[in-house]
Amino acid sequence: MSSDQLVLKEAGIEDSKKLSEFFTSIPLRGEIDIKIQREQHFFSFYQRMGMPYKTYIFQDEKDNEILGTATFLIRTLHFSSRSLKLAQACDLRISNNRKAILSWTKYFQPILERLRYEEHCDGFITSINQTESQSLNAFIRPKQKRAYQPQYSLSRSYNLVSIHGFYPLMNKPNKNIEVRHYKASDKPKLIDYLMKNCHKCDYVPADLLANVAAYIDRSLLYSWSQFILAFDNEQNLVGCVQPISSSLLQDYLPQDYSPQSTNLRQFLKFAQFLRFGRRLTRPFSRSHKQEALSFRLLHFLISDHQEVFNALIRECYRTSSQNEFLIYAHEFSDYKKRPPKGSIYSEIPYGLYTVEAHDRDFLPELSLLNNNPVWLDFIWF
Repeated sequence: MSSDQLVLKEAGIEDSKKLSEFFTSIPLRGEIDIKIQREQHFFSFYQRMGMPYKTYIFQDEKDNEILGTATFLIRTLHFSSRSLKLAQACDLRISNNRKAILSWTKYFQPILERLRYEEHCDGFITSINQTESQSLNAFIRPKQKRAYQPQYSLSRSYNLVSIHGFYPLMNKPNKNIEVRHYKASDKPKLIDYLMKNCHKCDYVPADLLANVAAYIDRSLLYSWSQFILAFDNEQNLVGCVQPISSSLLQDYLPQDYSPQSTNLRQFLKFAQFLRFGRRLTRPFSRSHKQEALSFRLLHFLISDHQEVFNALIRECYRTSSQNEFLIYAHEFSDYKKRPPKGSIYSEIPYGLYTVEAHDRDFLPELSLLNNNPVWLDFIWF
């Protein structure tokens, strides 16, 4: 196969079936090897998030075999000095075909320039699991640097935390903090609280800052009734969170666990037997069945101090299903979001990178020197 036979095109709904099959066939390698499966058509994931998107297919012109795909979410995000229109690269998959592996970077940079022109994008970002050695070797530290290869620069480091249970009799919630589900009368307080905290962060959706109520009302994922709120003994709102079931987005199918993750899985069997933890789904390598991980993503996770955070996390865990664990993202510098004492947890390091064409400079707002807190909802899904 010559590289002349490889073509790049924007994907349409007619490509959904083939694209879903290709996408699911390629696992992400890391602490847990995972295949991701879309529940409906391939594009339903992006449509549920309510963001404009562009999906591209890299294929063999001769037989239309898909050899790679990448999607860009078009997002207007607010920073302390201005708003930027950014294309967030995600769901990159390349087949094991040698020619595809060697050639895809040549086609990637033209996509950036096309998006810059057609969508008026100011820059590009992507999030990479730091335990995925294949991704790091392909993008961040390639053995051979080619002139047309995009450049990557670390913008932020953060951890993806999963909570699987709580050790008995440790760090019980403060009795002076009331945690309960949202009531209609809480709406004005909640809107003010979200606005106050959103203004402290960079990477906040501009639509959220413009009108919190409208942003939540038109969302297919968020619902006022699903908020969990925390109040102090004077009924001041001091924290909030919105748990989202992973099944609303896509299925995460574990194929195998690393030795460290296997140890955690074995311990969680014991913890579940003693009723202070929940076991992880068996991998395909053991069960020979594709079974999805069940978890809840924690969005709008805000708290005034660590005791409020502990109370919110425990309530999310208590009200989730017996086979679900919790996932949230936090920056290393955000001490309030460190896993609560007494929790059974694991952490996976991630990097938020800015991506640019080889002949362009990085935007200062996306620099590692910008140390404003990051709004991480939808940075990791």
